[in-house]
Amino acid sequence: MGSELNPGNMQAGPGLGHQIPSDFESTMASAIENAFLQLLQQDSMKGFAVDTNSRDARDRRRLMIAIAQGVVRHLVDNVGAFQVTGTDSAGQPIHATVSINPGGTLFSGI
Repeated sequence: MGSELNPGNMQAGPGLGHQIPSDFESTMASAIENAFLQLLQQDSMKGFAVDTNSRDARDRRRLMIAIAQGVVRHLVDNVGAFQVTGTDSAGQPIHATVSINPGGTLFSGI
């Protein structure tokens, strides 16, 4: 498990042939893409190739990246909404803060 949230991105322009862009692979956007593919397959709908950087794949991935960027930006902007509480072994309350590390992977200005 990683120590930062990586929403994902794509290298500029198609043309890498049958390669997933390295800045898309193993990201939140990639997980969203895989979940979408599984849902399509579950409903016996036509799927898509994930091991390519074709124009079609890039068009689809723009949406996945936008969703992931928005989710991570929302988490970063609303970190105070997460409250971790509990009790220790002596029954005393525990309060902890949450830190969300996007690791410099967010688009600026969103």
